Amino acid sequence: MVIAQLRLLPAYLRLSFMPSFWAFTFAWSAVAFAGMFWLGVTHPSGWRAESYVTLALLSVFIGAIAVRTVVALIRGQLLPSAIATMPTEGSP
Repeated sequence: MVIAQLRLLPAYLRLSFMPSFWAFTFAWSAVAFAGMFWLGVTHPSGWRAESYVTLALLSVFIGAIAVRTVVALIRGQLLPSAIATMPTEGSP
């Protein structure tokens, strides 16, 4: 999964920001948890440093999406604008 997602990274970077980007955080959090769990069980050399790096990268990733969400909210780009409806014939 990681290799496939990294291969698609250039396409993802060309997309405009949408609230659905939060879906990436759940999948990557699950991958990071699985990796950290495996490191905690097997204890290969340098496992603690690898766990900290994984946690830091995941935190930066989620933080970047949170910041971009706030920016989009401030700019009025996060939620769709209200659609004005035209009065129809016979309506008050």
